[in-house]
Amino acid sequence: MKLFASKLLGLVLLASLAGFQFAEAQEARSDKGAKPVLPKQTGEDYLKAGQYDKAYDNYIAGNYKTAFLEALRRGEEGDATAQTLLGRMYMEGYAVAIDGARAALWFGRAAKQGDPQAELRYGLLLFNGTYVPKDPSMGEDYIKRAVDAGVPEAYFYYGQLLLNKSESDDALETSLGYFLKGASLGDPDSAFAASQILARGTPKRPRDDNNARKLLEAASAKDHVPAQITLAKWMVEGRGGPQDYEGAFNLLLMDASKMIAPAQINLARLYRDGIGTEGDIVKAAAWYMVAKQAKMEAPDLETMLEGMSDEQLATARQKAEQLMPTL
Repeated sequence: MKLFASKLLGLVLLASLAGFQFAEAQEARSDKGAKPVLPKQTGEDYLKAGQYDKAYDNYIAGNYKTAFLEALRRGEEGDATAQTLLGRMYMEGYAVAIDGARAALWFGRAAKQGDPQAELRYGLLLFNGTYVPKDPSMGEDYIKRAVDAGVPEAYFYYGQLLLNKSESDDALETSLGYFLKGASLGDPDSAFAASQILARGTPKRPRDDNNARKLLEAASAKDHVPAQITLAKWMVEGRGGPQDYEGAFNLLLMDASKMIAPAQINLARLYRDGIGTEGDIVKAAAWYMVAKQAKMEAPDLETMLEGMSDEQLATARQKAEQLMPTL
């Protein structure tokens, strides 16, 4: 199992759930980019603890060029906070072309100065050997430093790292502890990972659907797509809490409208069966046709198509075209 330095580049745990078919959506980003021209500015002290951070403020506001230039000035002077921001901007491609090697360089500089966010990101790059020579031991050390500093998402990655190293019962329990801590700090990946362990139970604790559902709800509230799709299934089943057909339908419709193929397939089933909405086989077929554009298929929905009339199929194709995003 590979650990990734950015959630845009990263992985989420996906459960194998009977009755619904799920798949992981991955985003691929190019790491090619031209070397930026570095303005030469010196003479001003870099940001001290507690001072106003103009670079991050502009980054959050979307003023990426201003943020980059300010961060670059400070980063070159040794400001670890600014160096971490530069790493993020090179990884994300904001104000500059995506350049993983330069991102790794800035993350490394900041991590060596003890910036917790940089420690996590640089640790993940080292662990995977992405843009830097592979060094799992040093990568694990940096990730653990980020955990000890209380970086919420670090608990998810460290828990995964432990599971990757060992499949023992003790490793599962220890990882669950890290996931639960990350969830308590608001990290949705940690909440989802913990929910999947609680949903199965461990040798030391019975299955706990009630708390697993609460974790799914917490992750879903932060737009965690796999959690939303899983929660919709649980709402239909009444697992871990009351049945909520309408809530399940609304969750899947929201994700399906974002062109998330697993949600489209499950939404098609709800339309087909009239769960949470009025039954409509044409709409069911239309959403399934959209999902098939992403190379996803479901045998039960293929059978549905085979039983439809030519007129119904033609109408469904028209609806599917309307549902597809326009360029």
